[in-house]
Amino acid sequence: MLWTVLLLLLGAGIWRIWYNKQELDKAAEMSRLTNAFVPVEVASPTLETLSNTLETDGIFLPAKEMFVISETAGRVLEVFKNKGEWVREGEIIAKVDDELLTIELEATQANLAKLRKDRERLTNLIEGEAAPKNKIEDLELGILAAESKEKGLKKQIANTSIKAPMTGTMGLRFIERGSVIGPGIQVAQVTNLEKLFLMVKATERDVLFIKKGQRVEVQPDVYAGTVIPAVVTNIGLRADNAFNYDVEIETPNPEATPLRAGMHAKAKFTFSSNRNGMTIPRKCITGSLQDARVFVVVGDTAVQQRPIKTGAIYGDKVEVLSGLDASERIVVSGQMNLVDGAKVKIN
Repeated sequence: MLWTVLLLLLGAGIWRIWYNKQELDKAAEMSRLTNAFVPVEVASPTLETLSNTLETDGIFLPAKEMFVISETAGRVLEVFKNKGEWVREGEIIAKVDDELLTIELEATQANLAKLRKDRERLTNLIEGEAAPKNKIEDLELGILAAESKEKGLKKQIANTSIKAPMTGTMGLRFIERGSVIGPGIQVAQVTNLEKLFLMVKATERDVLFIKKGQRVEVQPDVYAGTVIPAVVTNIGLRADNAFNYDVEIETPNPEATPLRAGMHAKAKFTFSSNRNGMTIPRKCITGSLQDARVFVVVGDTAVQQRPIKTGAIYGDKVEVLSGLDASERIVVSGQMNLVDGAKVKIN
């Protein structure tokens, strides 16, 4: 037993020494890359006139989606629709117990009938001058109160039949037969995908060219070569933290190429005149265009790796939507040997 413990301790010590050496080697390599001057070539972004088209990526969202909210309290007696089923506006989704409300309504209606009968008798007495006229005022007030209560009870009973607020597919259902619910509880979610909104971003330069009602060509990623005509329905009034504006594009959902919320697509805008933009050489980019990064020279010797957002591609140039300033210098060649913070020698 003692020898086993000693062997385990010895093995752990050897592994720890090996691990520390690996970490030291990594640190030394990083220090070498950081302290050594790596020869690079640099260039600055170019402001130029671009083509009269703009392509930008976006995600589809449902044009209509709504939660079904309970307006009553009680036990669910029956559920009539399941997830994935098509429902029409006003169609009953579930039924909640209304027995006590019905009993109270019957009692209210009986009392209301009695009050009306009493009013009829009192009216006859007043006409025969057998009763004073002011007696009927209290009776009229009682009838008004009973009528209001009757109307409220009928509304409460109607609310026990939970109905779809819009036409669409029941994507979610949160209740089962026997569930107990209360007012304000989410019962289900109905989604209509007959139309979709493609949500894209536009820079502060591009958003000035985009107009509400403008025609757009939408190209879903899942259907290569498919082009769907769409229209701009809304343009954001306020930029986000990256100084981009939301653009909402209403897109029909073709039966031959059905789309779902969450899918990606490209929106192609065509403008009446050319637009200005900032471009950099494509070879500056490390990684993919979807996760584009460049090395920016900081001061005279150091570099900083920075993420950028790219736009359209023009031959060996790529449009930069955000992340760079026209006055900055970026590494064109030699970036394969660079790390963040490395020192460089500009050729």
